[in-house]
Amino acid sequence: MNNEIIVISTTAAVTKKVHEVLIARALPFPVFEATMEAALQISQREIANGTKVIICRGGTATYLRERVDVPVVDIRHGFIDIYFSVKEAKLISDKIGVVGYSNLCEAAADYIKIMNMDMPISIVNCDEEIEAKLLELKEQGIEVFIGGFQLLGIAEKHGVAHIMGEADPAAINQSIDEALHDLKIEHERKEKFETINAILNCTSEGIIAIDQFGKVLHINEIAKKIFAYQNERHINEIIPSSHLLDTAINGSEHLGEFLKSGSEAIVVSSVPIKMENRTIGAVATIQEEVKIQTIDHEIRKKDLGIGHFAKKTFKDIVGTSVEINQVMRQASRYAKADSTVLIHGETGTGKEIFAQSIHNYSKRSEQPFVAINCAALPENILESELFGYVKGAFTGASKEGKAGIFELAHNGTVFLDEIGEISTNVQVKLLRVIQEKEVSRIGDDKIIPINVRILAATNKNLIEEIHKGNFREDLYFRLCVLELELPPLRARRSDIKELANYFIEEKSLKKIRFTKEALDVFESYDWPGNIRQLSNVIERLIVISEDGMISEALVRDALKGANMLRPDRKPSNQKTSDLEVKLIRIIENMLSVDTQLKVGEKPSASQMDEAASENDRGDDDGVEVAEANKKPDIMHLRNGLDIDRYLEQREAEIIVAALERYDGNREKTAEFLGISKATLWRKMKKLDLLSS
Repeated sequence: MNNEIIVISTTAAVTKKVHEVLIARALPFPVFEATMEAALQISQREIANGTKVIICRGGTATYLRERVDVPVVDIRHGFIDIYFSVKEAKLISDKIGVVGYSNLCEAAADYIKIMNMDMPISIVNCDEEIEAKLLELKEQGIEVFIGGFQLLGIAEKHGVAHIMGEADPAAINQSIDEALHDLKIEHERKEKFETINAILNCTSEGIIAIDQFGKVLHINEIAKKIFAYQNERHINEIIPSSHLLDTAINGSEHLGEFLKSGSEAIVVSSVPIKMENRTIGAVATIQEEVKIQTIDHEIRKKDLGIGHFAKKTFKDIVGTSVEINQVMRQASRYAKADSTVLIHGETGTGKEIFAQSIHNYSKRSEQPFVAINCAALPENILESELFGYVKGAFTGASKEGKAGIFELAHNGTVFLDEIGEISTNVQVKLLRVIQEKEVSRIGDDKIIPINVRILAATNKNLIEEIHKGNFREDLYFRLCVLELELPPLRARRSDIKELANYFIEEKSLKKIRFTKEALDVFESYDWPGNIRQLSNVIERLIVISEDGMISEALVRDALKGANMLRPDRKPSNQKTSDLEVKLIRIIENMLSVDTQLKVGEKPSASQMDEAASENDRGDDDGVEVAEANKKPDIMHLRNGLDIDRYLEQREAEIIVAALERYDGNREKTAEFLGISKATLWRKMKKLDLLSS
C-alpha cells in the first residue's frame, strides 16, 4: 500500500466518510483513527517509512503541524459541516455555542454571517483552554456546544450537550486534492534537492549551510568526511572556532580562514545567504590543505606546456676530455642534493646547459624549470618578473596581475643566470625569498609559501664584487652552498674537434669536412667566447664554404677580428718569472701523469723507478727556464701511491707556491689561480694548508 499520503481520523464518523471518499476515488491511502499524542506516534512511524503528507482534522491537525516535518493538510470545517451541526443542536436547545480551534470557529463565523444568526464563538489555542471557555459560555446560558473530539469529555463532565462537527465529503475531497498537490511539490522539491545534492557532492570541497541560529540545514558528503559528522545539528558542534555563525548572524564574509580539524589543516570560506537584503543564514566551503596543494601542483604543472621545463641533460654535453668529465661527475653529485648551486664560468661555457642537466637529474625533474637572465632586464622589470605583482601594482601592470618565477617554479627549480648583475635592492628581496621560502607579490601584503631549488650562474668574480660593494656577502654565501666551475674551451682543447663536428651536424644538411690544418688552427686558438663563439664560427664557415671542405684559410678568415687579447691573460712577450716556471713544470708533470695513468690505476715498477730517479735530480738553488722546459713522464711517485694522491700533492705545491708569491694574500692568490676565494679556502682545508 502506498503510504506517501496517510489519513488520521479523529472519530469513527470521520473515518467512515473518509473511506467512502477514498473508495469513490480509488485511492489506497491508509486511514488511522487517533488524536493528539497517539496521532503523533503514528505520524512519526509512518514518516520513517516514507510518508510525505498527512491528512488530519481539527485540533489534532494543528497539534501535528507543530511537531512533524512533513505537510499536514486539514480536513477543514465548512458551511455544510456547521449547518448540519447547528440543525442537530437545535433539536436539543436554541442556546447554542461553539468552542474549538481556529479552523472550526472560522467556519462557524462564516455560517453566522450568512444565516444572520446570533451564536457565541470561543476560539482556543490549546486543549488546556477548552474547559475554561466552555464554563464561560455556560455561565452565559449556553446549553448545547458544537466542537471537536477534545470538547466531548469536558461537556459530559459539566453536564452539557455536545454536538460533534460532521465531516463534509466536499471538505474531505478538497483535503485529498491539496494533499496530492503537496505530494507533487514534495516530489519536485526532492528531485531538485537530489540534483543539487549530487552537484554539491561532486565538488572537491566540503559545503555546509546553516540558518541564522546556527542550525545545520545541509552538509555534503565531503564535509561529513572532513569533520567525521555524526548528525550534529548545530554548527558549533562541528566547527566551534569558525566564523560561519558570525556570517549567518551579521552577514559578514569570512574568506580563507585557516583552522585545524583534528590533525588536518583546513581552509574555511563563509558567505551569507540573503533574502530581500535580510540575512537568513550562511554557507561555507571547506577545503583540505593537502587538496589545495594538490590542485595548486596541477595548475602549476600546466605551465610546463608553455616553456617552463628543462630540455637539456648531461647526455647533451659534448666532450670527452678529463676536464669536462670531472665537472659532469661533480654536477651529477650536486643534482642529487637539494642545496643551492653557484655555477662559475666564462661567457659561452654552457652554464645554462649544466643548470638544466642538474635539474633533469634531480628529484625535481618532473617539476617546472624556470630560467631568467638577470642582466637582460631593468631593475624594476626584473623585480616584477622574479616576485610577480597584483592588479594595479604599478603603471602598465597587467589587469589580472602576474605570478613571479618563484611561484611558477613551485616544487621545481629556478635558474638565475648572470646573478652578478642584479642590483643590491633586488638582492635584499632575493635573500629573503631564499631564507624564508616565501614570496610576496609587488603591491600585495599576502605571503605565498614556495618550495624551489635555486641554481645561479655568473661570469663575474663575486668576491671582487663583494669588496667593491656591488654584491651582498650574505647572499653570496646563501648561493654558493655548492659551487661548480666550468672550464673555458681553451682548457679542454681535446674537445674542440668533437664540438666542431657536432655543430656541423646540427647546423648543416650537407656533408662538410675540415682539413687537418684547419683543425690545427681551431685547436690552437684560445676561443675567448668559448663554445658559443665556436658555434657561431662553425655556422659562418658552413655559409662561406663552397665545396664542402673547410680549409685553414677559411678558418683564419672566419676568425679575423675575433683574435682579441683577453685582459686577464699575460702578453706573450712578458718575461716568465721563476715562480711561474716552477708552476708550469708542476702542471706539465701532472698532465703527463694524467695522460699515462687512469684514475685509480697503480703505476708500474718501471714508472716508479723513473719517477724516483727523476725526483733525485731535484732543484738546487733555483729553477732555470731551460730546466723548466724539460717534461719528464712521471715524477714524485712512491710505491703504492695512486694517481689521485699524486695529483693532490701537486695541487698543494701549486697553491703553496702561489701563496708564497703573494705573501699569503688569499684573494690575490685565488685571482692568480683563476678560482674563487671560497674555492681556494675549501681546497686549502682539504689539503691541510690553512696553517700555512
